[in-house]
Amino acid sequence: MDCNEKQYAIREVSELTGVKPVTLRAWQRRYNLIKPMRTEKGHRLYKEEDIARIRSIQTWLDKGVSIGKVKALLDAESLVEDQGVAIDQHLEEVDKVTAALAILNKKRVESTINTVLKEYPLPAVIQQFVKPIYESLSLVKRNQQVLQTALFNGLLIAKLEAIIEAENKASHQGKCLFINFEPSRDIESRLWAAKLSDDGWNMTLLDGVDDVSGLVRAEFDTQFDSIALYSPRPLTEQQMGGIESVRGGFSGQFFLSDVLAAYEEYR
Repeated sequence: MDCNEKQYAIREVSELTGVKPVTLRAWQRRYNLIKPMRTEKGHRLYKEEDIARIRSIQTWLDKGVSIGKVKALLDAESLVEDQGVAIDQHLEEVDKVTAALAILNKKRVESTINTVLKEYPLPAVIQQFVKPIYESLSLVKRNQQVLQTALFNGLLIAKLEAIIEAENKASHQGKCLFINFEPSRDIESRLWAAKLSDDGWNMTLLDGVDDVSGLVRAEFDTQFDSIALYSPRPLTEQQMGGIESVRGGFSGQFFLSDVLAAYEEYR
């Protein structure tokens, strides 16, 4: 190896690729997908070719290939069509979770959620795990659907919040005040908060806030570098006026969830 070749620590690789360190470690330990070097103290060091391989892994995952099938494709350096690899719209773990939910098996559902969040990047989790599970739950009889959805929501929210809290220790973007206008914790707000956490923000989560006018104070500029406002539905004119006042007096970055951004645009 060229002694002048640049090497990257795992946190640097995470920032470059968007793949969490815990996921990079899982790809190495469980699937042998990447083989970083080690320092004398045992710290991982990645080369440019490792980063390129990680990006290839992400590409396969985005196409719907399960993580367990990726290594063969990378080693073969062939296209999916040439290998006859079946592309699924959801991860294999979806069927495991829906089966466990049907009998309200908390331990199995929790274990599978933990594995998926460890082994897959968040975009893949959302598109190929969370959404298909909700689609499956929508077909269940109403009296069973309520129970199964409650179990899945509770476990997924708890895990996402635990990940956000853990990622706060390694944040590099600054502090983000996340305000949820809904009265309780919900999946969509936590998924969005997890995305911001993925981007490197140190998250402070507040739920059930229906009036943000109290943020129109100069000292918030010294406490937070960004503010993120979430609501799954349009707000009142008074609430939107409060948001405008906060934005006008805040010098940091300002994030609005999709519904609020669209509502603001067409007001």
